[in-house]
Amino acid sequence: MLLPFTEQQCFFVAILIFIVVGFQRGWRRELVSLVFILLAAFLVHQDTSNAVGSFIGRLPAVVGYAAGASQPQPTSVTNFLGGPFWSLIIFAAMVALGYYIGNKAFPRPYSPQERFIGIVPAVISGAFVLGYLSNYFKTIGGRSTVSVDIQSPDPLNYVAIIFFIAIIAIVVAVIASRRKAARK
Repeated sequence: MLLPFTEQQCFFVAILIFIVVGFQRGWRRELVSLVFILLAAFLVHQDTSNAVGSFIGRLPAVVGYAAGASQPQPTSVTNFLGGPFWSLIIFAAMVALGYYIGNKAFPRPYSPQERFIGIVPAVISGAFVLGYLSNYFKTIGGRSTVSVDIQSPDPLNYVAIIFFIAIIAIVVAVIASRRKAARK
């Protein structure tokens, strides 16, 4: 099944959705969400999760060695998260938890500058979510999980565009704050 859009158009539509959500939620809420998304992208990535699993698997041997055991037993943790499906579930749960905590921790934004600055962390969050999803669907464990007739774009190639969107959002927020200060 072919999609009527190119991979760049799909990427920009997804980033536009994150921009709208960031504008509605404000910068404080989006900053909390960004922290959770960055943490999820770091911890759930296949290479990182295997390293964390290996570290956690070796903790009992290290504690035993520190307590005076003669020979630490080697432990092997091959897949810490239990497979690709569970890594996706954990990633989605951490992202949802970030949005929930952001909504509970801070009130709704009332000023335009708070809303426009919210675009900046939202675009960064969107790039990391899209980066994780594109890597997840490309290959997991050396095999393709989903076959789609389009090539998914690499969000890291769009750093200049994301930076440009962030600069525009900050400029608009500064102009909005100047207009509000001039009215008082």
